[in-house]
Amino acid sequence: MATNATLADNRVMRIRAHPEAGLLLVLAAAIAYGTMPILTKLAYAAGVSMPALLAYRFVLAAGLFALLGWNAPALPLRKRLVLWAVGTVFVGNAITYFTALQHTPAAVVSLLLYSYPVLVTLLAPLLGLERLRTRGVLAALLAFAGCALTAAGASLSGVSLKGVALALVSALIYALYVVLSSRFASDIPAEAAAAHLAQACAVFFLIAGALRGELGMPSTVTAWGLVAAIAVVCTVIALRAFLAGLALVGPARASVASSVEVLITIGLAVAFLGERIGAREVAGGALILGAVALHNLRPQWRRGRAADAV
Repeated sequence: MATNATLADNRVMRIRAHPEAGLLLVLAAAIAYGTMPILTKLAYAAGVSMPALLAYRFVLAAGLFALLGWNAPALPLRKRLVLWAVGTVFVGNAITYFTALQHTPAAVVSLLLYSYPVLVTLLAPLLGLERLRTRGVLAALLAFAGCALTAAGASLSGVSLKGVALALVSALIYALYVVLSSRFASDIPAEAAAAHLAQACAVFFLIAGALRGELGMPSTVTAWGLVAAIAVVCTVIALRAFLAGLALVGPARASVASSVEVLITIGLAVAFLGERIGAREVAGGALILGAVALHNLRPQWRRGRAADAV
């Protein structure tokens, strides 16, 4: 079995080889994920229940992943079991996140979720995935501060302690998922890792929804369109892009770069949910982009040197 030192060395080699490609993939995933709170709010307004939304989201996603990977070689059963186990962690994130959106404005949920880069930066060194570096900690804290400032100007009407608690738990679970994916799925194609996650979630939510009698079908074309958009854009595209980028840039950098998602969410909330944006949101966005630059851009004079891999 590979040692923690070997895993870290292999990861550094991938980061040196493809840092820009990994960053672009993570940013693409962030854009896709950023649409999810808005689409979810609209789906709830269209009469789709949370259990049905989660079940059909992952069933459609699992089907699309199966079509996309129909000619891919089968993974060994042991690896498939590991991927399904990691997928069950994502179940907890989905439950807490989508429930929080029932009680809390999208901007606030997005803010609280993006406490997770700080958690990833601290968790990754514990598994020997990355070294704990000053720049990474500062970037994670800067991204969180930017998220806080970005959402500070949003309307806080409807915020409940339950929603806040669920969003924070969702952040913790998502941080664990990112670290576990980086540890156990870094040598597995992103398509396969994402497909197994969708399969695990689909099975869980179908069984849970059926047992509770909460799998009512969406009743309108609009509702189905929203469910399909969440499955395709926020699940298939987002998962494949994020996991592929994660394997190239590592968990801490990926989690910080993903913080731009909150900017997407705020912008769409302004356009489609009537939330207003002001000077605080603009300043917060600048901090988030600054955090991404701090963690991903390297001084020109240091490029190509071993010390560049952070």
